[in-house]
Order: sequence, then structure tokens, then C-alpha cells
Amino acid sequence: MVKSEYVNVQQLNNTAVYVYIDADSMTAYMCLPAPVDEKHEYSYDEVKEAIDKAGVKMGVINERIHEALLKKQYDRNIIIAKGKPVEHGEDGKYELFFDTDISGKPKVKPDGSVDYFNIKLFELVKKDDKLAEYIPNTRGEFGYDVKGKLLVPKPGRSKPPLRGKGFYVSEDGNTYYASIDGKVEYRNTDLNVLNVLEITGDVDLNIGNIDFSGDVNISGNVISGVTINAMGDVYIGGYVEGAYIYSDKDIVFADGVNGKGNGKIEAKGNIRARFLENVTVISKGDISADYILNSNVMAYGKINISGKRGGIHGGDVSGVLGVEAAIIGNSSYSPTTVRVGALKQMRDEYADIMAQLREVTAQIDTFNLIIEKYDKLKTIKPEKFDAVSYRKVLQSKIVKNSQKTKYEMQARELYSILQEAQRAVVRVDKDIYPGTNIYINGLKYQPESQLVHVEICAVEEKIHARDY
Repeated sequence: MVKSEYVNVQQLNNTAVYVYIDADSMTAYMCLPAPVDEKHEYSYDEVKEAIDKAGVKMGVINERIHEALLKKQYDRNIIIAKGKPVEHGEDGKYELFFDTDISGKPKVKPDGSVDYFNIKLFELVKKDDKLAEYIPNTRGEFGYDVKGKLLVPKPGRSKPPLRGKGFYVSEDGNTYYASIDGKVEYRNTDLNVLNVLEITGDVDLNIGNIDFSGDVNISGNVISGVTINAMGDVYIGGYVEGAYIYSDKDIVFADGVNGKGNGKIEAKGNIRARFLENVTVISKGDISADYILNSNVMAYGKINISGKRGGIHGGDVSGVLGVEAAIIGNSSYSPTTVRVGALKQMRDEYADIMAQLREVTAQIDTFNLIIEKYDKLKTIKPEKFDAVSYRKVLQSKIVKNSQKTKYEMQARELYSILQEAQRAVVRVDKDIYPGTNIYINGLKYQPESQLVHVEICAVEEKIHARDY
């Protein structure tokens, strides 16, 4: 314990009272030296006078002083005053009444297979369910030190009201309730309850095609010939045949897909399935599955094939940011193509976006020149100023600025992927067989014999297969 030098020595007959104050002024001590004259006893008034002269004004613990005198506690430091620490205010916060820890990722079972049947993709709520409650910030409590200085608390910060849709708020503005049945999402200060289309059982030609602005949750199977378009996530609890399924977000198949050569799956997010057979799959994110068989598969992210079989057998599989699998090809040397790195399709897409970005930028420049001329005309010859035409030009510029922002975002995302794609590799945990064609950024590699536990990568315009 670090203390300042004693701040007071009160002389009494043949003794003195020592008073110490901590450097932070939050604690004061006294020390009573044993009297030289055994007949002398300290009085409360003498000791209190010494404490007062030392500048101790607040938090004096009189019981300690009386105890020290009564029990003759000499030659020791005794706490005789304590300040009250300031309690700063707490920030306002939201207490949520729904599960926010939803990864949407399958779990790996002890046997190495992947459990796609128990994936929790979203949290469903019912109308009038309590979603969130705001706990206001507090101002804190004042404190003081033993010298009597008032310690002022720092008040907590408040949080803004939640934004979003699909909820209503209590009269005091602190409690949020769902206004519809649906899927609840929370991010920062955005709270949304979104529509979810739930279908119990199979989707076949009797139900027909589905075109929905939210999430689609199907408990059964999807039969050949059906088309599903969703602006949100798609979850299918059974298997899928030769259907067309599109999602603006993620697609999860609890079972798998056998497209029979006709099916097509597309997602702007990730795709997860137990298996993918005889189907075309395109994902702007990652693709995960137990195995892929005779399929055309492309992911702008990574392809991760795990589980017992963990294999890619036949077909053409492209993972821009890399491919990982237990097995590639098979002992029959079936033709199997695996591609990683930047694909021509992506380069073409990037070039197309850059061309559109240049075009819309030129259009905005033209609108700026027109607006500048209108502004000058309004100043010099206001009688010839056409307000209607001027507003139309402004509105057109706003539309083009919105398009430019969208193209810039798409260009940044694609450029980042193309840069990262230069480091993409193929990792094979177990076996890769002859008959396999590996393409990395346009370079080709064909294993002449069965290889085990290798990483295939491109270094200085050459492909290398090495143990990892």
C-alpha cells in the first residue's frame, strides 16, 4: 500500500498522533505511538482534533477511533476514514428475447460425417412476441474523498431507438414486439421481422412454382420441374430432384440434390448440402458438402468437401478461393476437373462492371455540366430558367449516382476476390487419382499416379504437388 507522507503530527504531552492520507485521498489512517508515560491515555477529542487538522473531512469512521482507544491499539496503522468511489453511469443497452447465436453451419459428427439435418438457419417468432427491451443509461452516483472533494460521475451514453420493420413499440418506447409472424434478425441497431414462407411436406407440380420476397422453409422434398425463387434464405428439409432453386442469400439442403442432369442451384450467398449429384451449382459464396458426383459446380469463395466419403468424383468443380476434399477422382480414373483461382467468367464480369462504371460516370459528368449551365441561367436570365427540366436532370443524376455506387461496390468485391484468388490451392487430405485435371490460374496439372495428402499450388508459373 503506497501512502503519502504523513500530513499531520499532533503533539500531545509526551506522544504524538500521526495521520496519513493515501495518495489518491480515498483512505486515511492514524497511528498512535505507545505513550512513554504509561499513565497517559489518548482521549477521543485529542485524536479527533489531529484528524481534523490533517484535513480529513469526509468518511470518518468514529467506531474505529473508539475501538483503537479502547483496545489501546498502538504503533499500527488503523483506517479511520474512507472515501466513497464515484460510480460512473452505465450505457443504455438492449436485452434481446430471441436467439442471436445462429451460425447456419452444420456440425461434424464423431464419425466424421456432417449433420445437415439439424441446421438452425434462422429464429422464428410469432406476432406479439416480445423481441427486445431497452434498459436506459444511468447517470451514476457521486463520490467523495476523505478531504471532502466531490467526485462527479460520468453519465452513461444512451442508445438510439431500434430501426427496422415488422415490429411495434410500447407507449414508453422501451419494449419492442413482433407485429407479424416471421424470421427475426438483429444487427447493430437494426431489428427486422421478415416474412417466412413455410411449406409442410413436399413441393411438387401440384403446389407449383414459388416466387417469394422473404425466406422459404420447406420441410419435405422438392420434385423435378419445380422452380423456387427467394429473396431470402432457402432451407429444404428433404432431398431435391431436377428443380431450379435460386436465393438472394443462402441455401441449405438438409439432405442433398440429385438433379438428374436437369437441376440447377444458384445462390448469392453460401450453399450447403449433404451431397450434390448430376446438378449445376453456382454460389457467390462458399459451397460445403459431403461429396460431389458428376456435377458442374462453381463457387466464388471456397469449396469444402468433408465427411466420410468427402470426395469429388467426375464433373467440373471450380472454387475461386480454393478447394479442399478428402478424395478427388476415383480408382476407375474417371475424368474429374477441379479449378481454382481467377476464372475467365469472373474476369469478364469484372471487365463488364468496370465498363458500366465508366459509362455511368461519364453520364454523371454530363449531368453535372447541364446542371451547371442551368444554375448560371437561373442567375443571369431567370425568366428563361425551366424548373421542370432542371428537376428532371437532378433526378436523373440521383439515379445514376445510385447505379455508380452499386457498380463501385461490385467492382471492389470482385477485385478483392481476384486478388485473393492468386493464392488459391487445392488440398487433398487422402487420395487424388490419375484422370484428374487440376487448373490453377490457367495452369494445368495431371497426376500420373495416385498421390496421398497433397497440396497443389502454383508457384512462379509452375504447378507443384507437395505434402502439407
